[in-house]
Amino acid sequence: MRVACSGAGWIRCAERAARVCAALLTFAPAAAFAQDLPRLHITALGLHADKRIVHPGESFHVTVHVHVREKRERLDELVLPSLTNAVDLGDERKRVPAKDGTDFYETLTVSANTVGTASFTPAYIDAIDPATGRGMRYSSQPLTVSVASGTTIEDADSGALDRLLRTAVLTIVAVVAVLAAGIFGLLRLRRRPRFVATATPSSAPVLQTRKARPPGDPVREALAVYRARGDDASLDALRNVLFTRAGAAPGATFADALRALGSRDPQLARVMAVAERARFGPAHERAPAARDLLVALDAYVLGKPVA
Repeated sequence: MRVACSGAGWIRCAERAARVCAALLTFAPAAAFAQDLPRLHITALGLHADKRIVHPGESFHVTVHVHVREKRERLDELVLPSLTNAVDLGDERKRVPAKDGTDFYETLTVSANTVGTASFTPAYIDAIDPATGRGMRYSSQPLTVSVASGTTIEDADSGALDRLLRTAVLTIVAVVAVLAAGIFGLLRLRRRPRFVATATPSSAPVLQTRKARPPGDPVREALAVYRARGDDASLDALRNVLFTRAGAAPGATFADALRALGSRDPQLARVMAVAERARFGPAHERAPAARDLLVALDAYVLGKPVA
């Protein structure tokens, strides 16, 4: 059956066809872009600096941490943050296999330019959410670091100040312990009985030597404090103890601790990675990561495999 169309009808038909073609051309680039995105389960994407206050020209580290559930060798889709009032001096990539996926760490070595604030835009990854099949942009939080010119206590790094105070307290305690031991030894020497040459010798009492208490485990002690308090300060102290166990120097970053540890203790590397997520992960991921950290540390101190 043939349908006759008037001239006005042909014009309306042509207009509708043009609108349909324009819509298809609009969605075609988006569909092609979505097809190029990887399918990733991204459960953590965080950005943090190892110092909160720096001085102009002083180098510090900014670390981007990503956790994916897939087993991947590389994560080239990660877009690093842009820098303001700071210069990028180099970066280092680290891949840590995990039981539930893979952790990636990109540590930037940067230097602040002038007094004020050094800011970093969020790092992000464009990927397809496997749950919905749609393309999404996963972003970290932005980051700012204060750039100060003075050397007063207000300008000093609070972490360094805490370490200095802790060292001073430990030194005072050690000196008091040595003095107490010396005084106790002198008193014991003065109380020893004097024997007369003509007296009948008697058998000296046998002193039972007490077994020395085994030295405390710093990891257990720091874990007990963190379990009781559950705040950022106790978590930072626990991370420092783990970094020391890994062989890193005081004030080391997570990347420094992993480099010092190498492949000697994979379980310790896993525990440190969980601690990083609990401290610097997205806000909604920190509470579950803190619970995972307590479970992992309980297994680690008991010598059991870390889940």
